Amino acid sequence: MREYRKYAITMAAFSAALYAAFIVAAFGVLSLLLNRDVINEADAGALLGPIMVTIAVLALVWVILSAVLRSPERLTQIPPLPIFVSGVAAYLGYCISGGVVYSLGAGELFRSVTFIGAEMTSPFAIAIAVSGWLIAFLFFLVLLAKPAGSGAPKWPWEKNDNN
Repeated sequence: MREYRKYAITMAAFSAALYAAFIVAAFGVLSLLLNRDVINEADAGALLGPIMVTIAVLALVWVILSAVLRSPERLTQIPPLPIFVSGVAAYLGYCISGGVVYSLGAGELFRSVTFIGAEMTSPFAIAIAVSGWLIAFLFFLVLLAKPAGSGAPKWPWEKNDNN
């Protein structure tokens, strides 16, 4: 079971990197197609977007890892609830963290509430949720594809053959 958990943690790290790359690509394509900026606020600052994406990635990793590490045994099927929750957690983490960080910079609570409302309806936040569902599904699919008891591949001279 320990090897399975190490494998799940490794796959979660690769999923986080893939999710971040997918978000950057989705934001670029949406920004070009819609001819608008990801964050429309002029006084938002340069770090607001990366902080929001980082929180979304961390929320996704937290949900998928907690689903795997809390189960007492190996998963035998793809769990739909953690996939759904991971997309929602990434979406909410993206929007709420953006509002909190924006209010720290702007100093006005009402502007942060309007920022959160505007972000929740933006196509970029929807892309966060949809890509979160996709990455979580792929994470569980890859996790289930590894057969039980299969360790790391070995070179021919590492195998204990008595031939």
